[in-house]
Amino acid sequence: MPEGAPQSTASAAAEQVRAIVAAAEQSAATLEAAARADADRIRADAEHAAAAWREAAGRLSERATELEHRVEGLVAGVRESVEALRSDLAALRSPEAAPSDQVDEELIAEVEEVTAREPDVKAPDAGSPAPEGARVLALKMALDGSPRADTARYLSENFELDDPDGLLDEVYAKAGR
Repeated sequence: MPEGAPQSTASAAAEQVRAIVAAAEQSAATLEAAARADADRIRADAEHAAAAWREAAGRLSERATELEHRVEGLVAGVRESVEALRSDLAALRSPEAAPSDQVDEELIAEVEEVTAREPDVKAPDAGSPAPEGARVLALKMALDGSPRADTARYLSENFELDDPDGLLDEVYAKAGR
């Protein structure tokens, strides 16, 4: 065998090893680039999803705050109406009340009972009677001479009632209207 033959075989083998290493490095670089691209896409998707969740949470928080303020306003309105009813009842019971101002004693007793309780501001269960706040306000409006249509409109704007007509029938009958 000539002296140059082992060298050329070794050179050829070395050249093949270099080609294999270069191909492996190229393949590794391609895989790394694809992995980085996938990681960037996944990160961007996660950031987008997190931003959407933060936005939704912010809207829910704002809505909860708005509802809390509305409930506080309704509770204040119910309390004011109860106090006005108590005042009206005291005036009706006073010795100075004219006979035409006299109201059925049973009705007065019922109104006193209702106004003595703390207003029910919880949402009613399905099929439950009207909340006491709605009943008190409707009765006050009826006793004050408000037309039934005005009372119905006020109740529909401020309460979710299962049977508003039944409540109106009841309070206007008791108020003698």
